[in-house]
Amino acid sequence: MSKLAAAVPKRDSPTWASYLLITSYSWFIFGLSATQALIRDEQGTSRTVSSLHAVLFSLGGIVAGLIAARLILALGRGKFLKVAVVGATIGVLIYTVPGGTAVTLIGAFVASLFGSAIIVGASAFLFDYQKQAGPAAVTEANALAALGGILSPLAVGFGAVFFFGWRFGLWVLFIGFAMSLLLMRRSPHVFQVPIDEHIREASRAQFPRRFWWALTTLFLLLSTEFTLTLWSADLLRDRAGFEAGAAAASVAAVTGGLFIGRVLGSRFAEYFPVDRILTLVVLIALGGWLVVWFSSAAAVILLGLVITGIGAALFWPLGLSRVVMASGGQSDRASALSAVAGATAGGIGPFILGALADLVGVHTAFLLLPVILLSGLFLIRIKPVTRAITPTITGYSEA
Repeated sequence: MSKLAAAVPKRDSPTWASYLLITSYSWFIFGLSATQALIRDEQGTSRTVSSLHAVLFSLGGIVAGLIAARLILALGRGKFLKVAVVGATIGVLIYTVPGGTAVTLIGAFVASLFGSAIIVGASAFLFDYQKQAGPAAVTEANALAALGGILSPLAVGFGAVFFFGWRFGLWVLFIGFAMSLLLMRRSPHVFQVPIDEHIREASRAQFPRRFWWALTTLFLLLSTEFTLTLWSADLLRDRAGFEAGAAAASVAAVTGGLFIGRVLGSRFAEYFPVDRILTLVVLIALGGWLVVWFSSAAAVILLGLVITGIGAALFWPLGLSRVVMASGGQSDRASALSAVAGATAGGIGPFILGALADLVGVHTAFLLLPVILLSGLFLIRIKPVTRAITPTITGYSEA
């Protein structure tokens, strides 16, 4: 029983600070989607021009992933996170400044650049700080982030109707940033771990082969999550005749499933191996896809989207856990490259399905999802990460 207890996260000030950092930036991610139609009306732009926000947002995540590990090594994780919070705050302020399209595009890029850095630094910290409970802690953090994903669009809409406009809904995240910085100040020594020569040497080491398999698996799984979120509204219109509210209904269904899945998954991650849970949730997502694809009734499709969301909920936290476990102790670099994989998946997966939809229709194009899911499941089974891969004198010890 002691082994099981060791996998329960410590919920102290540093942990809550990390949770708030991840949740606050996730508030912006989901709020960004909710503001696109409002910005489009305000600026009088087309959907094509408005979609550039997503392009710049993905580009910011990729750049952050490529440079974050080196900056953490140079600054230390505590200072890095503080700089990232300041930068993300500036990015959100730029995005919400009344102005032209160029201003909001720059804001989306800056917010994503520094916000993705927050995800990298906070996730890596949780893995190192929580030890065996790292996967459970990251899943718990992402459960709170999913809750933020539900509340953020509501806050944007509430602000647009009752307060000072839609911008008020995004500014709520500044409260979370402020609270996280205050919590970090209570335990500064925990975040400001000195970078000794051993860590510097490890940061220059090559990753084990299994790391790249784990990163590929993460890319595949995240491709399905992003694709599902972006194109489920079109599937509802195509199969169930939805028009008004289709996008909101589909995103709410998927996001609600993400929240449920992460709340339940954080408990399971305390007691069961990551690969076993990830195998189960991929199968759940496949089951949800079957419900979605074979139905033409709106209520049934929405139920299928919730089920798929429950399965996809753990793709990021547990997929990231596998990448870090396979990194040979290089948690910062592993988290950074995971951010690159996620940002790339967010662009490639939806693009491929969209191109297929133009050729064969959105319903047939959705057959892409089980192909990607089964590919990810295949890699989980043939390239398992059953425990952390540890560096040795001559190389790496792989499980």
